[in-house]
Amino acid sequence: MISLVAATLLSMAAMKGDAMDNARKAFNNCLIETHNTAVGEKASPSDFIKTSDAACPTERAAYKEILIKSERSYGSSMADAEKFASEEIQMIVDSIVTSFNENVENGAKLTPEK
Repeated sequence: MISLVAATLLSMAAMKGDAMDNARKAFNNCLIETHNTAVGEKASPSDFIKTSDAACPTERAAYKEILIKSERSYGSSMADAEKFASEEIQMIVDSIVTSFNENVENGAKLTPEK
């Protein structure tokens, strides 16, 4: 009985996180597509930085919105929530830029999340 209750609670917790995880995946996968296109075109690293900074505006905005909402629900001020969201988004962008710099010469592409 206890394991059934625990499983139900874990399932509910997972469902609660789905919207944020889905928004993160959508943004990340959009950046991965941008990365893969730029690798195929052998874009320069400086051009890719500019491209990645402007890429995926819809997915970026949706992810930022849900991050801010989540942080606000924990009692963060709007300024702190926006700062946190911007930092989280920048970490994803930086990761993709780093991957691009490693992959552009050998043509390696990233695999989108499922």
